[in-house]
Amino acid sequence: MRLYMARHGQTDLNAQQRFQGTSDPPLNAEGIAQAEALALRLPPGLTRIVASPLRRAHQTAAIVAARHGLPVLLMEGFRERAYGVFEGLCREEIEARYPELWARRIARHWDDGPPGGETMRAAVERVRAALDALAAEHAGETVLLVAHGFVARAVHLLLRELPPEAFYDAPMIGNAEFEFFDALPPGGPPR
Repeated sequence: MRLYMARHGQTDLNAQQRFQGTSDPPLNAEGIAQAEALALRLPPGLTRIVASPLRRAHQTAAIVAARHGLPVLLMEGFRERAYGVFEGLCREEIEARYPELWARRIARHWDDGPPGGETMRAAVERVRAALDALAAEHAGETVLLVAHGFVARAVHLLLRELPPEAFYDAPMIGNAEFEFFDALPPGGPPR
């Protein structure tokens, strides 16, 4: 399977630099324009479009799908990481409300996370399971996956076979940007 990994277009929470997590805002006008531009930049030959069920990813995928004449398959495993009490807040608000958690950089711990949120490990393993299923079902196809910043980093980590401590080494892809992975094996990412 050949994989294009795209991040959703911009939302108001992105523009305000707030943690979105599992909150479900729609694309804003800029995000819609970004999704339309993404649809034009992607090469022909996509055979499948898969998206997170969160509205911002699904909206972006639907705009691309309309241009490429494909349906969108939603997969729960590609939803954004849950950030619990941090969701909807910007950095300054988190520092003020949860100074001890922010000082510990709790959102970047592999086996811990903000209260009510997912650990990095749990979210990456969820993405791994979804990639396994996607690769098994769509071997030989060219797939566009539209998801989120954390998911894009997880896909990058898994498919480039990087250690967990390298999770934040690569810059996050921007809204409606994509990364390409050639020849994902039918069994999914390497273990």
